[in-house]
Amino acid sequence: MSKVSIVKCDSYDREKVYQAVVKACEHSSFPEVQGKKILIKPNILSDSPSEKAITTNPEILRAMIKYVKTKGATSIVVGDSPALHKHGLKPTKSGLYQICEEEGVEWVNFLKGNFKIKLPILEKKITLTSTINDIDLLITLPKFKTHELMITTGALKNQFGLVPGFHKSPQHVKYPRRDDFAKLICGIHTQSKAAFALMDAIIGMEGSGPGNGTPRNIGILIASNDLLAVDIAQATIMGHNPMDIPVIKCGILNKISDTTKFEDMDYTDINANDIILEDYKRINPNKKSNNGDRVKPTFIPEKCILCKKCINICPASALSLVNKKIILNEDKCVMCYCCHEVCPAEAIEIRN
Repeated sequence: MSKVSIVKCDSYDREKVYQAVVKACEHSSFPEVQGKKILIKPNILSDSPSEKAITTNPEILRAMIKYVKTKGATSIVVGDSPALHKHGLKPTKSGLYQICEEEGVEWVNFLKGNFKIKLPILEKKITLTSTINDIDLLITLPKFKTHELMITTGALKNQFGLVPGFHKSPQHVKYPRRDDFAKLICGIHTQSKAAFALMDAIIGMEGSGPGNGTPRNIGILIASNDLLAVDIAQATIMGHNPMDIPVIKCGILNKISDTTKFEDMDYTDINANDIILEDYKRINPNKKSNNGDRVKPTFIPEKCILCKKCINICPASALSLVNKKIILNEDKCVMCYCCHEVCPAEAIEIRN
């Protein structure tokens, strides 16, 4: 039975966060890290200020580094590869790089070296950062957020950041269906060495996530050595039937963890079913256009700042800049919503 600890924490005060992290870890089967090399992976969709709730808050990273040190890890490294990853990335806007410097741990560049591996479940090869070959265990620090494509984003999907740089977006062309993309995520998880997840849900995101939603005070942390269980807890609190979440459904059907049914969840502190947010602005899993397809993105010219991030990330080459306006080729669009994720100006919407 998978132990899941949900503990209250009402602010990012350094001492409050550390005490909450210690409690969550100790109540949820934290792995043995003594003598091991650990990669701690925050969620960095983009290097954005922490108040936007796009990234893992830096105090969560600090607390986990400190806790892992007390447990005797030989070494600790921190890293991630955001959607638009440039060489030399140092996530200073989010404050995560500063934490690495203050705590004396290395920030690793996921673009330095990669390898291909065949994934189970999907039975296809993918490129991953070679950093995972240099570690014993991975600890993932996802953010409590919605996700227009995959409905929620959490512990399992956070490992998509192990796919370096522009190797990510082409996966959306290869696997445009949500169910197939979920197989990709679950397959990556099985090769990631992920041994523990601590979800930052002190301030999460509702609405049009993962990059353009609205911060929402949730006031909790969610932790477990079973990443699927963490995602089930998150979906439950958001008010979803967890089986409506493609990654959760895929994980359960393919038995990627000890959780094969919801009765396998052992809530050691707060039960997720007792804190469901009825008014949470969630993504509708059945949101479709009039012809039954997923909704195509809508571009708002008056908000656009012409940064061209949407064009740069589009895996289907469906976007172009014409007369200072972003033009969508609807025949090419695979509705992956990568453009929406990286837009810094809220100039792209996924409408009903």
